[in-house]
Amino acid sequence: MYPIIHIFDYAIPTFGIMFIIGTGCGFLLAIPAARKYGITTMDAMFFGLFGIIGGIIGAKLLYIIVDLPNLIASPETALIRLATGGAVFYGGLIGGILGGYFYTHIYHLDTIQFFDIAVPCLALAQAFGRIGCFFNGCCYGIPYEGPGAVHYPVGAYPPSGIGLFPAQLSESAFLFALTLMLVTVLWKNKTPGFTTGFYLVASGLFRFINEFFRADPRGAIGFLSTSQFISLLIIGLGILFMLKIPQQIYEKHLKN
Repeated sequence: MYPIIHIFDYAIPTFGIMFIIGTGCGFLLAIPAARKYGITTMDAMFFGLFGIIGGIIGAKLLYIIVDLPNLIASPETALIRLATGGAVFYGGLIGGILGGYFYTHIYHLDTIQFFDIAVPCLALAQAFGRIGCFFNGCCYGIPYEGPGAVHYPVGAYPPSGIGLFPAQLSESAFLFALTLMLVTVLWKNKTPGFTTGFYLVASGLFRFINEFFRADPRGAIGFLSTSQFISLLIIGLGILFMLKIPQQIYEKHLKN
């Protein structure tokens, strides 16, 4: 577990480093994809920037909402957790969607097309982010002593002295594979919104299942974790995209 990396006299959060690497790789992937669809590099970069800003705000807000009792109970560690991690992906996804939509709405760009190009980049950045979670110790798995079991040191945030399921790394591996699938779908499928829908359904299904293998405190809605409940909504939204419902609404809006 390496939540902090020391470089000279500076202590840098590992999650932050992985976030920067993932974001950079996502932008590099976005450039050829944008060119294929006739989108300028400038528009692609600013769309990504708006998405990142919205994503950071959304991820922090949902984390605060979900973990509010613990943050209130331990205010002395609240700022540290927010700085070194303290983020909920689905809050970031919702915030990123709103941020990206805001940019395309201002400049009257094709929102669905931008989303299709963005989701492979998002999956790639998310894959690096989960590696950051692994080093940070958050999002840890259930007790498990099989192949690939993770043992955290004494004093770490996750339980020590027992093996844990590598929930973060399993999701990271899935997301790297999903990135390749999304790039293939984007290049071969010409239906607007299908790539976005494919990402939402695939990532939502995996996240729903992977939640059963996680043991970190993350809130609950009934018998489901908060993320499982949101996963069901994400899957439903993805199906709508694959059925071209958002595209139809978007085109109707343009005509009006």
